Amino acid sequence: MFANIIHKEGHDLMLKGEYLKAIDCFSKALLQHPENADIFSDRGVSYLHLKFEKEAMADFNHALELQPEYGYRYAARAYAKDFFGDTDAAIEDYEKAIELDPEDAVSYNNIGLLQEKKGYKVKAQMNFERADKLSKMENRLYDLMDQLEDEQPEAITSIESKQITNDQTTINHQMIDPATIREKNISTFKEFTQIFTSKTQFNEFMRFLKNGLRIK
Repeated sequence: MFANIIHKEGHDLMLKGEYLKAIDCFSKALLQHPENADIFSDRGVSYLHLKFEKEAMADFNHALELQPEYGYRYAARAYAKDFFGDTDAAIEDYEKAIELDPEDAVSYNNIGLLQEKKGYKVKAQMNFERADKLSKMENRLYDLMDQLEDEQPEAITSIESKQITNDQTTINHQMIDPATIREKNISTFKEFTQIFTSKTQFNEFMRFLKNGLRIK
């Protein structure tokens, strides 16, 4: 995740709210890794918190140029565009983020909020429902991963017993900063799916989740 030690120091400072110091670290880190999209994105987040619009957008744009097929880059820029008042452009970026990553619950949630603000009630509700569904699936996936990591043979049975609880859990429909959940997202679907040797295998697993952890 981190390009070097200076990048990590900057990230830690950013989490503490010391944005100017974080920006200094990120700028130094870029001297060694001038093409690292994560550093530009992290510096963009720091600029955003300081309300430096020009600098923030420049960094988010550059991060996206470096990784144009990574949905998160569009989601991060969308959040920034909305933060600085460009709702229509933010919606367009969230649409692209969803196109590249159809499992991104946060983008469905955020675009739903923006559509609701624009008066598109039906579209907003559809995206909220999609966000809730993906959030429930992700909760189940977390439970499964945690129990498999603990090597508990009753993992599937235990998770199945939690199905009702998870089904009652929906995503909190407030604007969510994609930067706050980036590491979490990478560690779930992105890394977990690497254990599958084919798309067919993964699709069968996702069907298993959708069916309430039952083979149908």
